[in-house]
Amino acid sequence: MATYRVQEIEDGFYILRVNDRYTNYFEALWEIPEGITYNAYLLKTSEGAVLFDGWKKVYSSQLIDALETVIGPEELRYVVVNHLEPDHSGSLEDVLRWAPNAKVLGSRLAARLIKAFPRARERFQAVGDGEALELGGERIRFIYTPWLHWPETMVSWVETRRILVTCDAFGGYGIPFGLFDDECIRWEDALRAMQKYVVTVIGHYRGWIVKALDKLHKAGIKPRIIAPAHGLMWRKDPGYVMRFYERLARGTPVKGKALVVYGSMYGTVENMVRRLVCAMAREGYSPVVYGFTDSKRPQLSEILTDAIDSEVILIAAPTYEADLFPLIRLVAEEICWKASDGKKAVIVSSYGWGSMAARRLREILEGCNFSVVESIEYNSVGPAGLHLAEVEELAKKVVEALKKGGEA
Repeated sequence: MATYRVQEIEDGFYILRVNDRYTNYFEALWEIPEGITYNAYLLKTSEGAVLFDGWKKVYSSQLIDALETVIGPEELRYVVVNHLEPDHSGSLEDVLRWAPNAKVLGSRLAARLIKAFPRARERFQAVGDGEALELGGERIRFIYTPWLHWPETMVSWVETRRILVTCDAFGGYGIPFGLFDDECIRWEDALRAMQKYVVTVIGHYRGWIVKALDKLHKAGIKPRIIAPAHGLMWRKDPGYVMRFYERLARGTPVKGKALVVYGSMYGTVENMVRRLVCAMAREGYSPVVYGFTDSKRPQLSEILTDAIDSEVILIAAPTYEADLFPLIRLVAEEICWKASDGKKAVIVSSYGWGSMAARRLREILEGCNFSVVESIEYNSVGPAGLHLAEVEELAKKVVEALKKGGEA
């Protein structure tokens, strides 16, 4: 049984959070040993209550238990669905069964998707972009933010309190001890949790983040609290969080950060990469290294988290069955899909009886706007692979290519 928490953040505004320690692969894709939370929010007014989003289906009964600690079913006037993905909408039908008079509010595009919910479709009311709901002295404005990360998504701006309820936007992985970013957690860890979530879940649609933030800025929305559906609420410095979110969206690199990913079946590629990493570190780069070998396999979600703000990406792989080593193909394609922003790339590949990996990697990376500044392939047949002097020469070649690529 998952644990949940109900807490009044301020007079009449509550968070209802459940801690999911059982989902190991978010969306059946992304490794999250740290777990994840589902956050719903409740605004209680003199004219009834508004529930913002919900929990995963498996936690429906617990969500109703949580609601009953604050309101009775007759008090729930509206359920706002900012986003209809099942980790938020899975509990919707059960909540509506519990609260028979509640209406459902969502974007006009959500009206198409709500057809899959028998109770919700009967009580659904579309709200326009910028439309406001007045209830019991509170004013809630709905802002469309498409592709964050489905086309029907929106955010809810509780104007009277300057609280921005954002669903997936600004969300993060993990099950933090506190509710807010200034409670018992390192600021850097909180931002890393959000960075990992952004690149894995919203990554391909990051351009829409910039559009959404620009829209919020033009509307004069300056939140005091950002309340996402996953992870921590942001109140320490919401303005900084919004700027950080925009940097992630734009793929702004951390100067000198270099992501190094390699596959090595028998150690020759790994030995080459070690020398390359040393050479890069001597030149002021800060390499973050992930290797696929016969004894270790890194998490794709963590690789992508570091890809999004790296200045340089180095990918090394052997030729495998006259093609690219399959795990590195997957990594390269996902980096392309989630985190390509015209970054510099270096390709290193080994081969035995025939070469192909370098060619395939170049096709993938250049096909998504990477600038390949150097591509090295070498024959690795034999127990030792290349001699040390040869490896050092190749390392110098890579560093020189990076320098020239930076000047271009």
